[in-house]
Amino acid sequence: MKLPSFYNRLSISKKLAFWYGVSLFIMLSLFGYFLYDSFHQSIHHNYDRHLRFEAQQLTPHIGIKKDSLTIDLSEYSRNEALRSGVEYGTYVRLYNGDGKLIYQSPNFKPVRESLDIELPQGSKQRSVSTRWQEMPARTLLQPIQDEAGDLAGWLEVTGFEWTLHEEVSRFRRYLIVLIAISVVFSILGGYWLSRRALAPVSSIIKTAKSITATDLDQRIPVRYQVRDELTDLAETFNMMLNRLQKGFEREQRFTSDAAHELMTPLSSLQSEAEIMLRKPRSKEEYRESLEEMLSEIQHTSEMVRLLLQLSRVESPHQPKTETINISRLAEFIIQKYETVAREEDVTLQTEVKPDLHVRANGSYIEKVVNNLLDNALKYTPAGGRVDIKLRRSSGKAVLHISDTGIGFDEETRKHLFERFYRANETEVQKQHGSGLGLPLVKAILELYDGKIRAYSKGKGKGSTFVVELPLAEASGN
Repeated sequence: MKLPSFYNRLSISKKLAFWYGVSLFIMLSLFGYFLYDSFHQSIHHNYDRHLRFEAQQLTPHIGIKKDSLTIDLSEYSRNEALRSGVEYGTYVRLYNGDGKLIYQSPNFKPVRESLDIELPQGSKQRSVSTRWQEMPARTLLQPIQDEAGDLAGWLEVTGFEWTLHEEVSRFRRYLIVLIAISVVFSILGGYWLSRRALAPVSSIIKTAKSITATDLDQRIPVRYQVRDELTDLAETFNMMLNRLQKGFEREQRFTSDAAHELMTPLSSLQSEAEIMLRKPRSKEEYRESLEEMLSEIQHTSEMVRLLLQLSRVESPHQPKTETINISRLAEFIIQKYETVAREEDVTLQTEVKPDLHVRANGSYIEKVVNNLLDNALKYTPAGGRVDIKLRRSSGKAVLHISDTGIGFDEETRKHLFERFYRANETEVQKQHGSGLGLPLVKAILELYDGKIRAYSKGKGKGSTFVVELPLAEASGN
């Protein structure tokens, strides 16, 4: 159904009121129609009882002689009704079996308009409504049967229903007026109720308009004493705003931290270059300065590389996941680091359960294992030990990387996975790093519903990192 153009410009409250009024109008109209039709039919049935009574009074005065009918109304007590005129008279006609008119009451004589009634084909009583003399008339056709039960003729009795039709018309007017009043009040009441029910929407719209990218602290008011769809909508908006605010704050912090971290090596490079340009230097001094500058450039490049990796991991466009054998991947990475461990005089002990599969991107999981194993070897002094265990537990692949290195305290543990964070311990500061490795590991694991936890008994007492990833068969893949 095509709606008029103005309908699309109506508010939700007006649309609800409109459809409420339309639906109520349809229901009341149907109810009124059936009520009116039932009342109309009831009036016809009641008037038919009157006509049948008249026919029963006339039937004893009809005689049947062979193939002809006769009627003698000289002793009929209601002769005055047969002489009465329009409105109150009773009009009677008698037909033989062939449909020929035998008798008609005296009140037919002054009537110029003929009453055309078609006789039934069978022998059953029939009632017919017509318009005669500009008034509603009702005719009863009563079959006349002989002693053998055969049809001998028809008795036609007609009367006017004008008083009854006035009642029907009055009843119809009452119905129309009541339906119209009900619909009008229902539209007004529906509009008031819908405005009241949708009042929280105005508050939501007002608050949403006041929220900007630089002002994400506002929240949509929630009526907790009422639980309905609008409450759920407000809570959903607030959760979305929470996520947006955290995202904006994370990006702002990331930008600020990245700028700060990049400024340090750039300032160092600039200072070194300015010092070298103040006066001529020897080849050894130039060489030493260039090596320091190259070291800073490499450190900066590594930081930029990790920043790009972290940006890709947090991007909504991720590489396609696949089922990878994390056991085989861990063994391959461990083999690469065995040489490094021997050179650093660190014992590398491994225990890898074979054929554990996870759904992820292979290069991302390789970065996770590489970063954790590299950190373990980097901060474990000579003569120490690094234990690597990969097991199955509760539908997950669990990777334990423990070392006997420098460890960390509780305060450091709280900040381990923050970007650009580096502990103040001397051993940590000696090693080149950007403070982005562990945040990158955490971001990758969260991308695939994984977790990472860090434990240590304190400074100088080693550390343990535990990684969990859902197994492919456990997730139904």
